[in-house]
Amino acid sequence: MVVDLQTSIGISGIKPDWNRIGVVVPPFSIEADPRFMYLSTETRRALSKVSYMVEAAQGASVVVGEVGTGKTTLASWFHSRYQRRPDFIPARVDEPPKRSGLLLLRRIAAEFGLRTRRATEHQMNELRTFLTEQAKDGILPLLIIDEAHELEEEQFLALRSLLNYRDPKGGKAYQLILLGRPELDINLREVPDFNDRVATRSSLDPLTPDDTKSLIEYRLIAAGRDSKLQPLFTDDAMMPIWQETRGYPRSICLLCLHLTLELLSTDNFQIDGPFVETFLADHSGYRQAE
Repeated sequence: MVVDLQTSIGISGIKPDWNRIGVVVPPFSIEADPRFMYLSTETRRALSKVSYMVEAAQGASVVVGEVGTGKTTLASWFHSRYQRRPDFIPARVDEPPKRSGLLLLRRIAAEFGLRTRRATEHQMNELRTFLTEQAKDGILPLLIIDEAHELEEEQFLALRSLLNYRDPKGGKAYQLILLGRPELDINLREVPDFNDRVATRSSLDPLTPDDTKSLIEYRLIAAGRDSKLQPLFTDDAMMPIWQETRGYPRSICLLCLHLTLELLSTDNFQIDGPFVETFLADHSGYRQAE
């Protein structure tokens, strides 16, 4: 029996009644929220390697992965982590400007709260002065660039020029994390002067079926669900979810979001294998706007 839609998802604003499945916030938002970042084996490895290189002031780190493997969430995690550290000042560029090295430098300056200049030389001097001042205060600037596969040669060379700059003690004046699709590695080979300055490379791949199950369970707990409750997703639901999403975290979250919304429109309290298969058969276009 299907319950009244207003009862299940709430009359005010037509909001889902997440309390009905034991959570206090939506567990499967596809927004990049570091609170919900599931640490798969590869994610842990990337976090460990990049964090070490950043804190050891080794220069540039690169993380590559296909669309939906969690790069933006990882970028948010790094920014959130180092924002809480008094010895770091992080800035994040989510979508670098096209083509121009000057435009990239201006964007970096703006993210660090600096004045933007009209000439490359003046903007570079503004950034170098900033780096020198931070070094004197014992603070290490960290620049995080997402979608870095969109960077072009002139922009890599601008970043290299900053990496060449040393603080008064002789160390690297700032740290850099680049995250992008696999073509980022290809693009870097075309700029050997910058490529040689990359201290570490990491790759994010789709999740295994076991990790898919762990991601779902982790997100539910992070959203407030009591782990002592019976599983919201049964074991036999995991394989059709993994097969549909191919293990891509963003796709897993999107499908599970639709599955939980579908659950809230019924009088069911669990999502099992038949529930998933029926949903996929009836809503094959759930990714598209209706």
